[in-house]
Amino acid sequence: MFKFKLQSVLEYRINVEEKILGDYSDIRRRLETERELLNTLIAERESMLSDLRQMQSTLLRAQDIASRVSYIEAIRLKELDQINIIQEVTGLVESKRKELVEAVKNRKILENLKERQSDEYQKTMNDLEQKSSDEMSVLKFGRRET
Repeated sequence: MFKFKLQSVLEYRINVEEKILGDYSDIRRRLETERELLNTLIAERESMLSDLRQMQSTLLRAQDIASRVSYIEAIRLKELDQINIIQEVTGLVESKRKELVEAVKNRKILENLKERQSDEYQKTMNDLEQKSSDEMSVLKFGRRET
């Protein structure tokens, strides 16, 4: 029976890969959440601008207009902050993706080694079986001759 000597190392690398994959998924979900938040801010700002344009035809106090413009500017600043957050999270996603690729590569190296050693073991066992079978045949033939 074939036993891979580095099986514990292979299992460790599989576990590391699964953990990195989980972290990668979490970061990607966070990126999507941050993008949705940015889209919400943009929609809110555009809605406020539209409301402000519609109010041009009505009489408003200067203080009301100033507060709305101030609120729109605050939303715009939040958008800029959100864009920076998205860029940071995108960098994290890329970094974790590279880490995941490296972990997959390390696992596959060991899996290929295991496969080669298993094939080699199987070939050796087949050769031994064939040799044993040949010896039995020679012995049977030798008994018939005598």
